[in-house]
Amino acid sequence: MQYVNLERIFNKFVQTNELPRAIIRLQKRHSDDFVQLSQGDINEDTPFVLASVTKLWITTILLQLIDQKKLDYDSIISNFLPKEKLENLHSYAGKDQTKYITIADLLFQTSGLPNVFYEEPILLKNRIKQEDFSYSFSDMLYWVKKTPAHFLPGSKEAYYADINYMLLGKIIESVTHQSLDACIEKTILRPLGMAHSFLTSSEFATIPPIYTGKDYLVRPKLISSAQGAGGGISTTADLMSFIQPFVEGQLFEDNHWQKMAHYLPLQGDYAPVEYGGGHMKLTMGQYEKEDRLSFYGHSGLSGAFAFYCPQLDVYLTGTTDNAGRSELCIQLIYLILFELEREEKLRKEA
Repeated sequence: MQYVNLERIFNKFVQTNELPRAIIRLQKRHSDDFVQLSQGDINEDTPFVLASVTKLWITTILLQLIDQKKLDYDSIISNFLPKEKLENLHSYAGKDQTKYITIADLLFQTSGLPNVFYEEPILLKNRIKQEDFSYSFSDMLYWVKKTPAHFLPGSKEAYYADINYMLLGKIIESVTHQSLDACIEKTILRPLGMAHSFLTSSEFATIPPIYTGKDYLVRPKLISSAQGAGGGISTTADLMSFIQPFVEGQLFEDNHWQKMAHYLPLQGDYAPVEYGGGHMKLTMGQYEKEDRLSFYGHSGLSGAFAFYCPQLDVYLTGTTDNAGRSELCIQLIYLILFELEREEKLRKEA
């Protein structure tokens, strides 16, 4: 891959947005050639916090369990977790709707459960700014029960909330009879040779600090508490080793993509992101054009990302490493893909 202007675009973006460090790796499908651009103290093997990119690992294991017929999309979640713990988790119109939540509702973010990091009365984001703290799964359940749900499970709406993937992580542990970090290591990291990646299971793990745009926050307790919703650590190279087999159906039966590719727009704060089965989709360009570029995979609050653009047949992994402006990673991808598209057109016209 040789693209003349990519480095100039990347460097200008990093300078304009005052990013201490950033990295992006581009690789064509079925090719060993790649372009890697970086700024600051970071390279292809430098670990960074994945945040919600971790959800792709959870999606992978869940689909494997469906392939093994240990659960199904329509399985009720209370079949795998203690009913007394889940009671009144989903409160809507004065009634407990928890017994209707399915695996698919969690996977597609259609459960209607709230996002307690950004919603009253819990609003965890304010506490995160002030201190590092641990929270348990039971704590999260308690906070969610204090916050009203947004719609009935299975509605044709999507609402992004970390509790969905924390629940999926606990269901995976219940079905596999092993810890989530051990399960991820066994089924994803080791087979794919992702030697620099892991799911944090302890605050004493080597967890990189998070840049907020002003300073670096050390939050090992918080990140290790996130588990399957956002507790992953990885690198640009390792993410590339993962996202390719994920997209190409090498980690689970390929027919899952027929179901997973049903997308719904997320709540306003996440626009223009759409959510499918365990992954995000973004579309760029003029709305009325049918040939608009799209890319799917996942990004995280930390600035981490792993995506695939089918129209240009290219994978993108890396991080803009700024939790204060997590949208920057999407903006960078827009710029890079527009340039790739422009150069592809010039190449065809030559």
